[in-house]
Parts: sequence; structure tokens; C-alpha cells
Amino acid sequence: MGGMFKQYFETGKNIIMKPAEFFKTMPVTGGYKDPLIFALITSVIMGLGLTVITLGVGFLAIIFAPIAVSISVFLAALLLLVCAKMVGGTGTYEATMRVASYANIVNVIGWIPIVSIIGSIYGLWLTVVGIREIHKLTLSKAIIAVLIAIAIVFVIVVLLAIIGIGITGYIPR
Repeated sequence: MGGMFKQYFETGKNIIMKPAEFFKTMPVTGGYKDPLIFALITSVIMGLGLTVITLGVGFLAIIFAPIAVSISVFLAALLLLVCAKMVGGTGTYEATMRVASYANIVNVIGWIPIVSIIGSIYGLWLTVVGIREIHKLTLSKAIIAVLIAIAIVFVIVVLLAIIGIGITGYIPR
């Protein structure tokens, strides 16, 4: 078990400190288990941090963060794959899922107010670098692919909010 955490922290350090090198040398095959476990460990650390900072109120984050991450990395990979293919990407779904999982490392600090914003921005950068490397794109095309994905998510959220307002009739004031 200790070896797994040592490997986790070594991998995390490499992603954060040398993202281009990490994603360039990252295996693009080998299954979903290892990158998913990496993302799950990250989400548990985030959940523990939320629990501490909220004096226990965020305890459910320890349970729900791994569930949300399990779903989100697969959905994010699908969306990023489609967007990368739109701009000429050549990578696979599995490789894209690995990028989504490993870029999740920023959630280690996702529970720290204000710092989490910087982490989120860096997470977007990690995603851009990963998409660039595994889809063999230029930096500008990788940025466009990630921005398209963000725009699609934004539109979906806005539409869901509008539907929610329509169903409930509730408009926050």
C-alpha cells in the first residue's frame, strides 16, 4: 500500500512539474484502472481536505467526490475526444481518459479557498498540454479543443438552469 502512495506522489509531482514530458511519455494504452485509481486517490485527498476545512461538514465529500470523479473523467474524456477530433486530433478515447484522470491532480488543493482557483486554471493548462501531446495537435489547436469543451459544458449548465427555473418557477433574487 505504501508503494502505491509513493507512486501516486511521484506521478503527481511529474504531472505538475513537467507536464509536457509526462504526457509525451505517458502510456496511451494499458487500461483504465491505473489512471482512474490516480483520480480517485486525488478525489479522496480533496474530500479529506474539505472535511478538515469545514470542520466535518464536508465529510460526505469523501464519499461523493470519488463517485463524481469516476463519472466525470469518463464524460470529460468523451467530450475532449470529440473536440480534439474536431480540430484534427489523432488520439484515442483511452489516452484522452488518461489525460482527464491525471490532470485531476490539481484537485489535491481543490479544497483550499482561493488557491483552488489557481489550481483549476493550472488544471486547464495540464489538460491542454495533455491533449496537445496525445492528439498530436499544435498548442493553438489544443487550446481551441479545450475551449470548445468548456463552452459546451457552459451551455449545458445554462440550459439545465433554465429548465430548472422553468420547472420550479424559482428565480433567485
